[in-house]
Amino acid sequence: MNGFGNKFYIGKQLKSLVFLILCFSLPTFAQKNDIFNIDSIPADGLQLNKYWKFKTGDNVEWSKPDFDDSDWESIDPTMEINSLKSIKNSNVKWLRLHIFVKNKQTNPIGLMINQIGASEIYLNGQFIYRFGVLSSDSTKIIAYDPLNHIIHLPIDSIGNYTLAVKYALQPNIRYTNIFSVSKNILFDGTIVNLMPKLNEQREIFAYKIGLDIFVLGISFILFLLIFVFYLSQRNDSTKLFLALYLFGTTFIRLFKIIGQTNNSVEYRYYYLNFANCLLGFVIICLAIVVYRISKKRLDNFFNVLVAFQIFYVISSSITQEKNYQTLLLFFGNLYSFFVLIRLLIIGAKKGIKGFYVLSAFILFAIFGLLFISFSVFFLNYSLAPLNINKLNYGISTYLIDIIFTISSISIPVGLSLFMGIEINTTNNELKKQIIENEKLKNDAISYEKEKQQILATQNETLETLVENRTSELNNSIETLKATQNQLIQSEKLANLGELTAGISHEIQNPLNFVNNFSELSIDLVKDLKFEIEKPTIDKSYVDELFEDLIQNQNKINHHGKRASSIVKGMLEHSRTSTGQREWININQLSDEYFRLSYHGLRAKDKSFNANCITNFDDNLPEIKAIQQDLGRVFLNLMNNAFYAVNDKRKQINDPNFQPTVEVSTRFIDNQIEFSIKDNGNGIPESIKSKIFQPFFTTKPSGEGTGLGLSLSYDIITKGHNGTIEIESIENEGTTFIIKLPCS
Repeated sequence: MNGFGNKFYIGKQLKSLVFLILCFSLPTFAQKNDIFNIDSIPADGLQLNKYWKFKTGDNVEWSKPDFDDSDWESIDPTMEINSLKSIKNSNVKWLRLHIFVKNKQTNPIGLMINQIGASEIYLNGQFIYRFGVLSSDSTKIIAYDPLNHIIHLPIDSIGNYTLAVKYALQPNIRYTNIFSVSKNILFDGTIVNLMPKLNEQREIFAYKIGLDIFVLGISFILFLLIFVFYLSQRNDSTKLFLALYLFGTTFIRLFKIIGQTNNSVEYRYYYLNFANCLLGFVIICLAIVVYRISKKRLDNFFNVLVAFQIFYVISSSITQEKNYQTLLLFFGNLYSFFVLIRLLIIGAKKGIKGFYVLSAFILFAIFGLLFISFSVFFLNYSLAPLNINKLNYGISTYLIDIIFTISSISIPVGLSLFMGIEINTTNNELKKQIIENEKLKNDAISYEKEKQQILATQNETLETLVENRTSELNNSIETLKATQNQLIQSEKLANLGELTAGISHEIQNPLNFVNNFSELSIDLVKDLKFEIEKPTIDKSYVDELFEDLIQNQNKINHHGKRASSIVKGMLEHSRTSTGQREWININQLSDEYFRLSYHGLRAKDKSFNANCITNFDDNLPEIKAIQQDLGRVFLNLMNNAFYAVNDKRKQINDPNFQPTVEVSTRFIDNQIEFSIKDNGNGIPESIKSKIFQPFFTTKPSGEGTGLGLSLSYDIITKGHNGTIEIESIENEGTTFIIKLPCS
């Protein structure tokens, strides 16, 4: 009996336990459907717009996850504030949302926030972030809109989380809806991938604000231009109203930028409400301008337009209903557009010049603004800086932003262009009158005589210049021939023939230019003579001929001097060294001989090509040295380098081998360092010590005297107190390094 009684007692206890479990489970089952599930986070994020609960009051215990909020009222905080009558007060209230993360997220999770109040964000009872100032004293509450600011949510594992928001509205703020720049959302939180969304938001902000600043700049510049025109013509009131219109649009755009960048909800709505009033003034000024341009008196259509704008400002200050404001603005714009189109038709019929240009710009603006109004009212589109990659009903917000921007500047630009056309037409008429008066004042006979005298004088001067330049050119050519003969016969250097070939190549280009421009000058003189002999002389054409002759003579002079400088350098190289030191530029000297050496070898072997690389130190100081001696050293080393790479090319017969010679200079330790590097066969280690000995050569018999490097060594070490070193790796190349002291 006792055993049965025990079993009965145990069974009774089990039933009670099961009953208690079921009772405690009921709230869990009841709340399961009120949990916001996060599986994966799309690129645009997950908007937290359901399963929220709220309660008026202030208790920090409400932020903890184990608090029972089953009796709290449900709410969608992403709704417009004017639609939430029960919550539209300045009392502190709490919002709670239960979140279940199904999968572990690979990226850090962020919460992107928009709001029109002040808030503190908690996750599982832990304080995360504060926006604005919260206080039990409603007069001390300061609302703060984060403008899509993203905070980090420490959600790093699968499980349940509770997001709690302590929230309060700042009293005495009027929430306006001008073109839905602000949607007046109580609290809009969106779960996003933290880092990608941060980068995207930076681009979005720069894009949106950049467009607004662009339009602001255009409007302000046009305002300044039109206002300056008005100051010069104060009797033209059309320009005054146009300037006022541009001034108003500039300030509206400025207020829009402030509204998109100012986190203070209170001041932002001050700006937006003022812009709302300013919009009516702008429309009235625009209508007056178009009436004046179309030469139409102000009529009853204009009076209705003014009355409607006044009614809109008054009614929007009384009611805060979004749909009413937006609908009123939409139909108000329709009527304004009707008045403008009517005036455009009237102006077009009158055939006013430039009116079609203005009409095209205004019609485009009307189309664009109607499209924007439709998007705002029917597609719930916002001009605030939100996610510009999102598509609303298949319409890209990129397209909407671009259309809105172009539409905003179309009317100011069109009006400014029309004013410009009008001013240009007036100026052209004045110019025609001035030209006609000048023609009547001029004496045709005296003008022709004076012109002929001037042309004759200029013709004689130019003929003298042509003869002088031609004589100088012939002298340069004769000097060049004599110098070339002298260089060929010189016995000072064994490589002088290679130098002559390089110089011939260098001097050919300036000589060709001189010959061509001389022939052209002769043709121009003939044309000039023919024109002067005409009974009626075209002064502009003659001036053109003189200008061309002067340009040709300058070019002949330039290339003649170039040929002369090459000749002088060749003479200095060939003459016997005087031992006189002078200041020289090592970069210039080495660059000149580098080209001469290369073209000298190519003159002997047309199949030879090489990469010629220069690496000059631009800050290299000049050095006092014997120019003829240093030139011979540089030329000798360069000839050897080109010979080495050409010899290797012939030996290996590899089409992939590219002969390369590099000349470098640099300033180091108060010394000028000159180096020449090639990728030839190199010098064997066994003969490096003999390379500077007289009559020692690695070239085949009959191709070298063995004196070049020996003389170069003496010139550098004994003549200039410098050093010359050699670095060579067999089958890879050779580098000669010369160091010259600057002192």
